[in-house]
Amino acid sequence: MIGFLIQWPTILTLIMFPILVWMYKKLAKSEEREVLAEFGEEYSHYMETVPRFIPRFR
Repeated sequence: MIGFLIQWPTILTLIMFPILVWMYKKLAKSEEREVLAEFGEEYSHYMETVPRFIPRFR
């Protein structure tokens, strides 16, 4: 989404950016609940080791 702002810097994209971030965060949490219900402890361990949006480089 940051790349989209760089590629197409308009007032509309600046307004939509925080809205889209909020919507994607909400969607990700909803999908995590669904997958957690289906896979349980295995996915819980995965969530502890893998970040949600921004990867960690070690």
